Amino acid sequence: MNYTVKSFPKKHTFYILLVSIFSISLFSCEPRDEMISTDSSNKISFSPDTVFFDTLYTGFESPVKRVSVKNFNNEALNISKISLQTGENSPFRLTVNGIKRQEATDIFLRGNDSLRIFLDILPPALNTDEITKLEDFLVVESNGNIERLPLVVWLQDGILLEDSVLDCQTVWSGKKPYIIKGSVLVEENCKLTIEAGVKVAFLTDAALLVAGSLEINGNATENVELGSFRNDGSFEGALGQWFGVLFGENSKNNRISYALIENATTGIRFGTPDNDTILDLVIENTEIKNMADAGVFCLNSDVLIQNTLIHNCLNRTFAAGAGGNYYFYNNTFANFGFDFFREEPSFELSNVLAFVDTLGNQQVIRENLKAYFINNIVWGSIDEELILFATPEAEFQTFWNSNLLKTRLLDASLPNIFNEDPKFVDAFNGKYQLDSLSPAINAGLDIGLKIDLEGKDRGGNPDIGAFEKE
Repeated sequence: MNYTVKSFPKKHTFYILLVSIFSISLFSCEPRDEMISTDSSNKISFSPDTVFFDTLYTGFESPVKRVSVKNFNNEALNISKISLQTGENSPFRLTVNGIKRQEATDIFLRGNDSLRIFLDILPPALNTDEITKLEDFLVVESNGNIERLPLVVWLQDGILLEDSVLDCQTVWSGKKPYIIKGSVLVEENCKLTIEAGVKVAFLTDAALLVAGSLEINGNATENVELGSFRNDGSFEGALGQWFGVLFGENSKNNRISYALIENATTGIRFGTPDNDTILDLVIENTEIKNMADAGVFCLNSDVLIQNTLIHNCLNRTFAAGAGGNYYFYNNTFANFGFDFFREEPSFELSNVLAFVDTLGNQQVIRENLKAYFINNIVWGSIDEELILFATPEAEFQTFWNSNLLKTRLLDASLPNIFNEDPKFVDAFNGKYQLDSLSPAINAGLDIGLKIDLEGKDRGGNPDIGAFEKE
């Protein structure tokens, strides 16, 4: 058989050769950022440069922190090992490429790219009252280089109480915080005393229920803190993380002195209807803030509040329904809504309360109300900061003297300062002390309160509000 061999023109041969060369180069050329460098001058860097875990309670998992291992070089790196300096004994835990482990090897990191590592910690028991600092290092090895990222955590043992009924005469004291899960109940005719310096941390939806009595004995140098378990990152100052302190209808002989109550739904919910005017609750020298509903809500109660700051509440700084007897001396009620939208006044008084009971029936309570206001500031970000709601079926009496108020509901001839900016030092950052140009300075009545919320001497011409200008 004869074969005829055809020859290609030179031009076609040139095209075939060109295509072949292009194909070879296409499959053999590796992008520079995937070429692994062995140059020891090519190093990684960390962001952040130190990982801090603010005070954690032993036995509870920490929030997760993120670390970026960055390769700012044009060539790739082979990370030979990622580990913790103290190894398996470290309380810190790593998650690399989605796998939780204490050590990872041979990790490819493209040029001008980054690797994310997640860190958390399950704090071990310390068996001490003191806050303890633990340190370790995240270690990354590549090209003979060893880079270390400092890891720092402050730990504290806590006393966990879960769905507990307290002994009849219970005292909380000492440096260890009390951690509340679920609810803790003070039974009727029993008393819980919380001493100065104690911190109480409430897990999500936890509450302190007081059917008997509560006495908080903070002082000018050491207050008592009642707040949320989480206060890191986005949880710092977050509203509604726990329910609050809820008092039963037969509760009496309650006093809260030098306390900080924060980050709850309602800081204090108090309802003790009776036929006398004997005080059932005294709140003094206290700060209440960051509430998803109200700072203080009262139902037909006998309550005194003095030298107290209540601020940053989604609905009310103070609300009273269905009457009661209330005494307000040298307080600051301030609501600006820097973190949320406001459209309702923050301070409410009413001699009626309508509600639906557990059987679905509409109920209405109408009782007499008397309220006395001397040397208070009621201020906020909307035009009207008072609600005064009175039904004619019960008495409604209020007495106002030497207050600074943002309202148009009261008679302008009353001896108060109306609708003049109190000029707080820095309301945005929670500093409600008075600026030197405040109209509240020396504008109060001397009612015998010797010091302000911060322990400063009030002198003979006291300022209006919780703070005395030095």
